[in-house]
Amino acid sequence: MPEEVGVLVWSSADDVEPLASILQSLVQVIMGKVANKDARLLAGTALGMLVNTAPTPEAGARAVSELLGLLSSDPGNQRFGGLRVAVPAMNSDELEYLVLSRGFLTSCRKEILTFRPPGGKACLLLGDLMPPIGPGWSEKNMDYRALLLQAFSLWLRRVQESAPDIWMERLLSGASLGAQQLTQFIWDNTKSPLEGLSEATLRSFSLFLELYGKECEHFGDEALRPLYDELLERVWALPWPTKARYPVLCALLPFLGSEPVLAALPELPQHLLLCLSTNPLSPTAVDTYRCFLQAQQAEWAVAEPGAGEGALAERWARHWLPAVAEALQSPVAALQSRAANSLLPLTLQLFPASAGLLEQAFAGPGLACLRGWATLQKTQKELGRGPPAASQSPARLATCLACGDEAVRLAGASLLCGGPGSAQAPGPKELAAFQDFLRLNLSGSSASFRQLLQATVSRLLGRLRDSALAALRHQGEAGSGPPPEPLLLTGDLVEWLLQLSVSQLGPASGFQRRRTALLLLTALLTTCTDSWSPERKKGQPPPNMAALLSWARRSGRWDFTSRATLLALLSCLQDSTSEIREPAANLLHLYFPPALPIDLAEALLERACQALSSARGQEVEAGALMMQTLLQKVDSVTLQSIVPRPKEEGPALGCPSLILISYLLRLLQERHAMAQRDLLQAARAQPLHGPLCALRRCLLEAPCTGLSMQQESARGAWQEQLMATVTTLAEVASFLLAVLRGSGEDLQPAAAPSLADMGLAINAAVWQGRTGGLGAEEEEEEEGGPPLLLSEEQGCILTCCWISAKEIGLLLGGLVEKALLLAPPNAGSKPSLLTLEGLQTIVATLQGLMLRCRHWGALEGCASGLTMVCRALLSQPDPELQELPQKLLLQGLELLSGPRHSSVTRRAAGFPLFIQCIVAGEPTTGTRPLLTCCVGTLLELVKRPLPQAWDQTLDLPQVSALHVLQALVRGAGLGSPMLEWASPLLELCLGALGSPCWAMRNASTQLFGALTGRLLGQSLSREDGGSPNGLSPEAFFSLYPRLEAVLLAPLSSLESTGELCLRPALHAVLTLLAKLQPGTKHLSSSAARFQERLLQLSVSPVYATRAMAARALVPFVPLVELEDVLLHLLRGLAEPGPHNMLHGQLLQAYALLAPDGARRTFRGLQAIVQQVEAAFWLLTPAQHCPLIRSAYLWLLSLLTGDCSEDFLKRVEAAVTRELGACGPDTQVGLSVLRQECARFLCREAARSADAIRTRALGSLLRGSDPEVRRAVLAWILEEGDRCKPVACVLQTVLLETLWPVLQDRSNPEDLKLYLGALVHLNQAPCAHMDPLSPTLPPTCRDHLLSLVEVAGTSPTLLGRALCALSLLLALGPEDLPFLDRWSLVLECWSDPHTCEELRLAAAQSLRLAGVQVVVGAWAGTDPCLAARALRLLNAGIFLLQDEDQAVRLEASIFASLLAQQLGTQPWEAGATLQANQGLLLLLQVITTHFGACENTWPLLILHLPQSDLEGLLEEVGANRPPNLYEEDGANFFAEPAVFAQVLLPFLLHLLDRAEGRAPLWVQAQEWASARAPGVLQSLQLCCLWWSQGNAGSLFLKALGCPKLHTALTVLLVEAELLVRVLEAPQASGVAVAGASCSSQELRQAWGRARAVLTQHGMAPQLKDGRRPGLDKRACALIDGTR
Repeated sequence: MPEEVGVLVWSSADDVEPLASILQSLVQVIMGKVANKDARLLAGTALGMLVNTAPTPEAGARAVSELLGLLSSDPGNQRFGGLRVAVPAMNSDELEYLVLSRGFLTSCRKEILTFRPPGGKACLLLGDLMPPIGPGWSEKNMDYRALLLQAFSLWLRRVQESAPDIWMERLLSGASLGAQQLTQFIWDNTKSPLEGLSEATLRSFSLFLELYGKECEHFGDEALRPLYDELLERVWALPWPTKARYPVLCALLPFLGSEPVLAALPELPQHLLLCLSTNPLSPTAVDTYRCFLQAQQAEWAVAEPGAGEGALAERWARHWLPAVAEALQSPVAALQSRAANSLLPLTLQLFPASAGLLEQAFAGPGLACLRGWATLQKTQKELGRGPPAASQSPARLATCLACGDEAVRLAGASLLCGGPGSAQAPGPKELAAFQDFLRLNLSGSSASFRQLLQATVSRLLGRLRDSALAALRHQGEAGSGPPPEPLLLTGDLVEWLLQLSVSQLGPASGFQRRRTALLLLTALLTTCTDSWSPERKKGQPPPNMAALLSWARRSGRWDFTSRATLLALLSCLQDSTSEIREPAANLLHLYFPPALPIDLAEALLERACQALSSARGQEVEAGALMMQTLLQKVDSVTLQSIVPRPKEEGPALGCPSLILISYLLRLLQERHAMAQRDLLQAARAQPLHGPLCALRRCLLEAPCTGLSMQQESARGAWQEQLMATVTTLAEVASFLLAVLRGSGEDLQPAAAPSLADMGLAINAAVWQGRTGGLGAEEEEEEEGGPPLLLSEEQGCILTCCWISAKEIGLLLGGLVEKALLLAPPNAGSKPSLLTLEGLQTIVATLQGLMLRCRHWGALEGCASGLTMVCRALLSQPDPELQELPQKLLLQGLELLSGPRHSSVTRRAAGFPLFIQCIVAGEPTTGTRPLLTCCVGTLLELVKRPLPQAWDQTLDLPQVSALHVLQALVRGAGLGSPMLEWASPLLELCLGALGSPCWAMRNASTQLFGALTGRLLGQSLSREDGGSPNGLSPEAFFSLYPRLEAVLLAPLSSLESTGELCLRPALHAVLTLLAKLQPGTKHLSSSAARFQERLLQLSVSPVYATRAMAARALVPFVPLVELEDVLLHLLRGLAEPGPHNMLHGQLLQAYALLAPDGARRTFRGLQAIVQQVEAAFWLLTPAQHCPLIRSAYLWLLSLLTGDCSEDFLKRVEAAVTRELGACGPDTQVGLSVLRQECARFLCREAARSADAIRTRALGSLLRGSDPEVRRAVLAWILEEGDRCKPVACVLQTVLLETLWPVLQDRSNPEDLKLYLGALVHLNQAPCAHMDPLSPTLPPTCRDHLLSLVEVAGTSPTLLGRALCALSLLLALGPEDLPFLDRWSLVLECWSDPHTCEELRLAAAQSLRLAGVQVVVGAWAGTDPCLAARALRLLNAGIFLLQDEDQAVRLEASIFASLLAQQLGTQPWEAGATLQANQGLLLLLQVITTHFGACENTWPLLILHLPQSDLEGLLEEVGANRPPNLYEEDGANFFAEPAVFAQVLLPFLLHLLDRAEGRAPLWVQAQEWASARAPGVLQSLQLCCLWWSQGNAGSLFLKALGCPKLHTALTVLLVEAELLVRVLEAPQASGVAVAGASCSSQELRQAWGRARAVLTQHGMAPQLKDGRRPGLDKRACALIDGTR
């Protein structure tokens, strides 16, 4: 074809008219006749291919020139070979040249592009086809710039292909204008790449650099390549947050080398760390680090070919070791994890010997070094390098496993999980250490820790399983023989883990422990069973898993579905939290046999019915889940036999879902009838929400129900059942609304009743439900006034109503969605599950609930249901169904705009949510006609003028419309679509802020807040404050271009009117602008107008406007313009000017310099400092305004480190004079100035580390100005401990001035600050502290001790007083009476019933002074010292189990410091222990050093709580409805049952060590004499109670009772202790005095009770009997045992 076409194109024949027409059409397409850009590019490519048919390069070049001539202003007729081309006049879009040149560069042959015409002219490539990169290209639109960049990239590529033949003169390396333009063009595009073209731009930049190097080499000056150095200078000038900075560095690296680049940019490693801690920049930082390491490896391999790995690692460490070590030790989780996952593997792969250098860097003490060491060892293990950490550094590993930091513990645990291969299982020592670690980490408080622990256990189990399978295969190949060690290890550990998980699932365990046990059990069942699940994308069981399971069962192991496990999971179903219930139900469904035993099924049904009769919502949820579990795990025959049915119903249905749902519906109907008769009694004993919740779960969440609905045989029954359900739900909803409305008039059908009306209605229901009424006196009390708090009766009714309304909404919505999905109406010949009448009833019911409810929980449930209904209806093809949501919306909008007599949207009623639900149901892919109609109507309604007079008790239609718009903006699925109306909505808000109506202003403020969050992409929830990386002004206005005029209008109006007073719209605009983030490049012309207006606001007479304008200015000053703007602001400060202008400019300069990023990246700081120093007069008396002088000090505080010493001395003198002046504080702002002066002196003392200046602060503390004193003390609390020499002097100053403050009782706030500052300077945990200097008078300690003993002031002051007293006792001389009184206070405040602040103070006091007291006591022989130490240790035991994490942390530090004094522990000094590890340590200290003390046994026995077992069993057996409100325990984190098991081995150890006449043994015998009869009676009661028949539901109820489980666990612990105490004297022939039973009798009762309780799941035990406590396996890695 090319030959045939070429003959026609380049000949002068007359029969080429068709080809000329085609050519003409191509040219017209290129010129813009067709708007499609791709068509134009294809046409340009076609022309280029046509040029290739030219017979000679000269002809082709001439044709290209002629075609390019068509683009001139007067092209006329041009020729293309033998073809004539005429271009009609067309509107140019400036893209035609780029399209045409791109086509030629893409398709033309090299010979044509490089042909040099006669006369010395340049070839096409260096002439006509050079991209137009002159001035003005940056002002073009995005399409033009993108196409220009593509053409430029093609041009570079063709130049590279043609070089060096085409070089006649310098193209890139010269000083010509063209070379400068080329360089500037590629630099500008690389520095600020277009969105989506950053990679293409970087490739062009690299090609440009390569071409430049070749050109320099061609012309003989390869040694001088100034462009590379110039570009490196430009990179150096870019701020570190500039993303393009780092790819440019990587591109320059091959040409400059790594050493010169790092020498020019020594701060690059730290900049990479900053980027690594920033989400958008972290991938770029990793790529840059990789480029540098690869370049350095290649360079050093050439420079030093024989260098070893150690020498290469040493060279790497010169530049990178400090930064990488800092990142790996960082407490910032994001930075540390990214460094561990990216930087460290790269380093170890390229420089393996760097591991030794990093290990040396992490060899020191402290948490940071532990974090880095554990990360290094983990990465080495994953890479398969280095010896195992367990054998290399056992003490270090033990410290990691006991560390208080969760991440370090997990990293240490991962080191115990074997090698990098999937079948490289750990050995016996590692498994023993992992078991100990797992015991102590079952109560992890954070969800992330529990999930990561589960992942670690899953990885360990996977490796054990794979190694066992490999051993099993090897054993099969080798023949029979003893089981190999990997098989035995796997079998033992899996069995142990199964027993451990099951034993921790009881309700006596805390939430954290049960959650962890469920996660471990899930990991176990997922990894070690052969259950295949289609939902799992990976982690399916191996094909030969059945062989391993068969071996385990033959050896009596791995009974995953035993009755004990089943009972433990059934107890979890009764938990009050869904995080426990749901996973347990899921495990039952996935891994257990399909049918429950019939005895458990019957008991579960009865227990579920009891739970559904509770007034508490959590118990009802548990009962509903039990019903769902029953439906999924029981067949139809069993259900028919256990579910009660009335005789008149006829034969039972064969479908389990229909059987159970019919029963639940009958139950609901019965309770509805009861509630109509007596609502109070029904809400107490038979609430409506019980069967409603169970119906929802069984109908919507049970998979078998959906399968049953799809069966043809059951379709008719389901139709009847669902219609009956919908009818009943509508009746219940109508009844609930009538109850809440009471007898008040229903003037407005869509209005919710007022709170007063609801209160009267609830009181009427309570009155009706009371039996016998009230007496006359009680009646007078009832009429005397409403109670401040809801009574339990009122709470029962409200709970029943609101939860029932919520459940109805959720059930109806899910029912419509499920029914229409499974059998939509008019779908072939199948009848629909829900008829049109049923759907209309559902819609009407939900509408009534949404418009008449006030409770937010009920509204949320109904809203979710209505959204599901509308979504399901709008997705149906039937127009009649689609009209239902449309009619609902029209009714709502009509109601909104029409007249009414009561409020619709006031007090969070559901009308805005009602509208939101309808439009949220629209399909997301489409035009959203409902949303468009709704928003248009609302906007029109808001714009209506307000009436002249309106009723303040009613909402205006305009106000209601604003509330609805706010709900639409806040809607989860509507936020993005609503941004289409961002401009009119924002304009509406700004206009309504100036409304005379308060309700309009309030509603518009709320709408503005919601809209601001959506515009900036921030979360609207309180938990998530949004991303810190916001939008720059350029990005914001490119996303929302129409907002620019809206936001600029309030600022421009001020300039036009000349008024700079505060306006509501102005403050809102400034608030929005202040939320933006500064950019990195110059502002566009539009954004520059904002900068100009904001700078003008510095002269506003309103203080708030000046302050907000300063904050709003920050985003509009990019880093590249920071110096210019600051100089502009500061030049006006050198001379006096208007008051407001000076203050506003100071505020703006301070706002611009305040962010840390600005000071780190700002390079022109010295010029700014000079301007600030020149404005020193602002601090002198010549400036009368204190606010201006304080603002100048604020600004100066940011620049102190760069100011000259002489200037700082002048400032210090001026500040000192100001503080020395005495006089009345009458001038506005003078107090602020004096406080700022005091802070300046404090900062200067710390900066200079000058003891004289620091001591001078004492005069400020002794001065008469309380504000100055508080400023100094506040600074000490913030920054006083940063410099140790200064902190020591400050401590002395505080001690010298403390006694006068204690004597002055008129100002407790000053005392609070004094004590807090004194304690703050001694926060660092240390076992040895310097003595107190100066020594305080004893009266000072007396005063503090009396203060804490009396406890007559605020908890904050009491806590600080105790901490200060502890510090004084620790640093001062020993005073035994004082220590006794102090220890009593400490023990009292450690009680869980004490308030949190006092418990925290007790823990801090233990840390400050407790170690010395305990160590001194075990070194001495005085029993008083031992008693005092025991009190402190007992307080530590309580505090280590505290519910507040901060309290546990302080107590853990106390235990860690105590461990350092012991010196026999395997941990390194300086590490803070985990709380559970600290608990074991304190118990070990008690048994080791204070075992012979007479107070030890009573103290430890007090930790075994006594319970009334008989009363608890009576409570379980009674069928009384529980109270609505349950009193919370004093400490939800403590686990008395678990601690009793932890305490048992220590008590047994004490008995073993005690001599026959030791004080402890006497105490134990007295305790045994008193407790033995009661324990024996309780054991016998257990055997009797759990032996009764037909009590399955009772047993299940007992299975879920936490108090009963705790009581039984403590009972068994006491029984074991009593047996040991009673047996020891009998062995020696001596009887225990006063004991009413023998040890044999007690042992038999103990054994029988334990067997019965274990059979019923009440006392699960580990078969090997291992307990946490005095187990030496924690030291196995150290001493080599096991």
